[in-house]
Amino acid sequence: MADQPHRHDTTGSAEARLRVTARDRSVRAVVCQVAGEADHETRAALDEALANAVAAGPDLLVVDLAPLTFCDSACLNALLQARENAEAAGVWLVLAGPGPQIRRLLAITGTDQVFTVRPSLHAAVGAGGFPPG
Repeated sequence: MADQPHRHDTTGSAEARLRVTARDRSVRAVVCQVAGEADHETRAALDEALANAVAAGPDLLVVDLAPLTFCDSACLNALLQARENAEAAGVWLVLAGPGPQIRRLLAITGTDQVFTVRPSLHAAVGAGGFPPG
């Protein structure tokens, strides 16, 4: 049986398809959990949530991608913009728990070499995910 192309369901409002929840893990770390589908229709919400997390001024911003079911180029660009903003603000941004589709997107685009990626949220913060030094 031939592989079927991935069909991205765009039904429903953008707000219903993407949830971004930010929570402080400590004085030094904020976790932004991204759940649902991140695409061109939901990019503004993702941009805003990530910008607010950077503006909170943590040392570490972990973007938990484990519950994210779809990420397209708009999502990837939002993550790249957040990384740039974080770097300018002195915040270390880490992607945690990306699923197979997102890992493949990062690999194909070469952005797996740009981001710090950890296999899980625990690996990013629970095991002292801060950069050395």
